[in-house]
Amino acid sequence: MKKLFSFAVLLSFAWNLILVVGVVLNMEYALPRAAGGQFETFPISIRILYVSTTFVVLYQLFIYLQILQNKPVKPTWMPKAFAYLGLLSIFMNAISRSTQEQINVIPAAIIAVAFFSASKRVSNK
Repeated sequence: MKKLFSFAVLLSFAWNLILVVGVVLNMEYALPRAAGGQFETFPISIRILYVSTTFVVLYQLFIYLQILQNKPVKPTWMPKAFAYLGLLSIFMNAISRSTQEQINVIPAAIIAVAFFSASKRVSNK
């Protein structure tokens, strides 16, 4: 079961990266799935914001891979911070006007659960 959940988490990260990079590159598939689905083309300000979001997702992935390999995570509060960021992501996607963006609740929830679980293991080490 652990391997299946880890696979789901990695798929969720892959989805998030595909989506945020799609916004940065102004790809058509990302239009209804990000920023409320309200744009026909993403404004440069949104695209710049999503560049930083890409780095956050990459850092989350790095931390998660550290946890999977039982390597120390520094700072130790980072998994908990990412768990709460996941809760915020769940909320923001859930209230989106775009039904296609609302589907992003699923990978957000998977990642949030992974970090909540990991935060307990990291703090107990």
